[in-house]
Amino acid sequence: MRFGVLYFPFGLMVGVPSVALGWMATRAGLPVSATATIVGTAFLPHSWKFLWAPVGDVTLSRKRWYLLAVSVVAASLFGLCTVPLTAATLPLVTAIVFTGNVAGTFVAFAVEGLMAHNTGAHGRGRAAGWFQTGNMVGQTAGGGLALFLLNRAPAPWMAGTALATLVACCALALLRVEEAPPVVGARLGDRLREAGREIRRVLSGIDGRLALLLAFLPIGTGASQFLFSAIAPQWAMTAERTAVVLGLAAGAAIAIGTVTGGWLSDRLTRRSAYALVCAVQVLAVLALWLSPRTPWAFTVVTLGYTASLGACTGALTGMVLDLVGEGATATKMNLFIALNTMGGLAMIKFAGMAHDRGGVDGLFLAEAAVAGACILLFLLVARQVRRA
Repeated sequence: MRFGVLYFPFGLMVGVPSVALGWMATRAGLPVSATATIVGTAFLPHSWKFLWAPVGDVTLSRKRWYLLAVSVVAASLFGLCTVPLTAATLPLVTAIVFTGNVAGTFVAFAVEGLMAHNTGAHGRGRAAGWFQTGNMVGQTAGGGLALFLLNRAPAPWMAGTALATLVACCALALLRVEEAPPVVGARLGDRLREAGREIRRVLSGIDGRLALLLAFLPIGTGASQFLFSAIAPQWAMTAERTAVVLGLAAGAAIAIGTVTGGWLSDRLTRRSAYALVCAVQVLAVLALWLSPRTPWAFTVVTLGYTASLGACTGALTGMVLDLVGEGATATKMNLFIALNTMGGLAMIKFAGMAHDRGGVDGLFLAEAAVAGACILLFLLVARQVRRA
């Protein structure tokens, strides 16, 4: 659970743009594609973070990187709450979202390294589930909390102060984890070369290559999840109900999903567990498409979809954590996770454009069609690999 607490600021840095800013953008008269742009900017650093992940592996200690990165995340959240969202301020808001999420990548590097050092081989699925619980609860419950505070706090700076204080308190969980001993006498160039050798080792086997393909495909990324706040008014959802459903309730649903995904990855083969929960998410998005446009239908069906997203993230992390081992952990893990984020970012942009062209029906059908096709593609490739 401590890794979930440490990872919560990472999720909150995505949750505030996707839930709170998504709703505020709709109220400001901005199109859904603008919300997709804001959310896409939040994901953009995570698509390329493997390029600077070696910095987190070979420079400062994990705990020092965590404290530095969380400080920048706290400042960014304060800025997002105090800058009014309009068409004129959209570039500034987008820049703050980008800066905070670059810092969030270093939160990820630190927590991933600490988790690999403090977790045994047989408990990695469970640890991955709790790790992603912190992330996804931050994206859902944290985003809902931000929306609630922005609507109810007497002044925007109060909402920003509350969120900044919350992420700062997460650092207290560092007291419950051990830091790996520093590498004595190794030069920076040698450590970077060792990180490169670790990546080649992981990708030299069939398991690593198939996992990389599965991580890159735009499945299990929950593209619709990040646009729910923007489309919620079409189900007659109020701001207060949206904050509860996409916040507290979604946080509980996604926590159940992440723990379940991690549990499955300890009991099935890691790839099978991930492919299975991705298929469940396709069914969930079809249920969204068929649901009546009422507040209760939105509540029930989106929570099911949110739980499936949690299961996908938990199973993906369990699969990757099992492959990478402990050496150069941040570099190896973030190669897989960054590629997964690239697929998710492309899917979010595509989903936003599909909504602008075809409404919510176009949004849901586009996601289901792409995910279904990608799952079939992976099954065909995996079958050919097994035959070879």
